[in-house]
Amino acid sequence: MIFTDGNEQATNYNEYSYEKAVSKSDKIKRVLYFAAVVFIMILPILIAMLFHVYFIMYVMPLVLIVGIPLAKYFFKYFQTEYKYTVNRSNFKMELIHGKSKPKTLYECDVKDMEFAVPSSEAQGRLDGRKFDTKAVCLVSGDSPDKYVTAFRDKNGKSVLLYFEGCKKSLKIMNYYNKNVTVSSELNH
Repeated sequence: MIFTDGNEQATNYNEYSYEKAVSKSDKIKRVLYFAAVVFIMILPILIAMLFHVYFIMYVMPLVLIVGIPLAKYFFKYFQTEYKYTVNRSNFKMELIHGKSKPKTLYECDVKDMEFAVPSSEAQGRLDGRKFDTKAVCLVSGDSPDKYVTAFRDKNGKSVLLYFEGCKKSLKIMNYYNKNVTVSSELNH
């Protein structure tokens, strides 16, 4: 439930989340991960057979009891989801691995953004500029709703952030900062 102070409507809040698309390199990493997990699970049996030390077979249930939950726990790092929230003039980008608690990546006041424009329009604004941090929080590199923004984080470092544009979020951001461009071609 969203409470307002009476002057602003509840429409000054939007939350948008999206999963990162699985690329070919991500698929290869997943296959290698599963191969490594299977190998580690079978390793005690191989050691027992190689050295004729069959007491290690008693350790095998322990390997499975500990190994399977650990494998599931670390697999969440192969599932990436981004979520950003626009709450009045506050912008917050979060990273979620699997079903874990969101981790705040960047947070700033929309009024402090230098610009937030479709990436196709950003080239002139980026020429020759150096940023302390460049972050890509996109579904994929060829996303049609790719936006780019520049701002200073709470530590004073300059940040260039690529993110997925959402009409409602961008309209709220535009209300607080006229340097935010809302494209009519957005899909979301």
